[in-house]
Amino acid sequence: MLVAGCSGDGEAASEHTAASSKAAEPPIDLKVLNTGKYPTSPRPPFPRSTPANILQVEGQRMAEYIVVPFEIDQDLTNAKLPTMVITGKNNMKAVMAPEPVDVPANDAVVGGYVATAGTPDSSLRAGNQRSINNMVVRYLTPADAGKAADQMAAASAKAENATTTKIDGLPDTTVIKKDDGDKQTIMAYTPHNTYVLYQWYQTTTKQQDLLEPTIKKAVTLQGKLIDQFPATPTKAEAKAKGIEAKDPMIDQNKVLIYALPYSDEELKKSTGMPSGSMRAVYGPRGMAMTSSDPVTDFNVLSEVGSTANGVERSTVYRARDDAGAKKIVDTFVAANRTQGMGNVAGPQGLPIAKCQSKAVNESTMFICLVQKGRYVGSVTSNNKADAYQQISAQYTILTKADQNAK
Repeated sequence: MLVAGCSGDGEAASEHTAASSKAAEPPIDLKVLNTGKYPTSPRPPFPRSTPANILQVEGQRMAEYIVVPFEIDQDLTNAKLPTMVITGKNNMKAVMAPEPVDVPANDAVVGGYVATAGTPDSSLRAGNQRSINNMVVRYLTPADAGKAADQMAAASAKAENATTTKIDGLPDTTVIKKDDGDKQTIMAYTPHNTYVLYQWYQTTTKQQDLLEPTIKKAVTLQGKLIDQFPATPTKAEAKAKGIEAKDPMIDQNKVLIYALPYSDEELKKSTGMPSGSMRAVYGPRGMAMTSSDPVTDFNVLSEVGSTANGVERSTVYRARDDAGAKKIVDTFVAANRTQGMGNVAGPQGLPIAKCQSKAVNESTMFICLVQKGRYVGSVTSNNKADAYQQISAQYTILTKADQNAK
């Protein structure tokens, strides 16, 4: 797994840094690169969102204000589905049972985001497995959110034949507990302004002492973080505040234009992630949500100021300077190596590309990264020739990227 970031505040690379990077890079003859069918120029700027995709774009923006599972429980590093944008009642059913989703108050759902993760496979073998859903859903009004939290909690308790309770320090949170014998499950519903915070957390019975403290931490962290989200006002909110309602930009940081694209038809098919989470821009949290090494990704992207990263067929990272981009490449290559990926030669004519491979099931996965100034491009494929064409096209696009972008 890999995946709308909100603000790109990276500083322009200094002339000295850019010059040093250019001097260190061997000359690349773009004419000899085999780019196959892939484009070699940036896309035109994306427009503002439309009624057809505004919920998708707003959910992508919200991802940066969703607590990453490892921030709640440090062992929850195995990203799982559903991790995705919530665009309405229908895809909420991928997160929870139909009964709480179908309550009347959910007719006022605006959208949201959910992150899911579990402990590594080694925890399963050791009998210490745990997993979580952390979801935030936005409603039209605070009253709607309050009704939804109450109705969903009641419906969950009834459907699960579970116990309803409270946790000290969380007076507004309704907690549902279920005993499944060898597993213990806790669900929490918290109305928070125009949002409902929902956490589902499961442990083995021998770890059940973790249930309440973990939920308390999750609700506390998530409430503080979602308060920072600069949500696009609904028409009613804009009218009440006397402001002009403008739909959010799809690529306000102008970084998605440099990612290799999927066709609209390909996005509708399986690309490894829900289509609503693709063609997106994410910050460090949004990228960590779907990473195979979320702690490493979150830490390095935060450190180098990579606050806006474009995700589509390829992923394009933009650090605050050239040194930060180099650190992204070095860190990712090293992290991939710890996950069993071996180094392989890059494509002809592009010696600066860092490529690796690993056998996965009955095929081989190839990953290639390349840096150009402040930018890093990353591609994956189960076909080496295709990976080489992608990274060659990606590099060609990045030679035309704005190195002074904000």
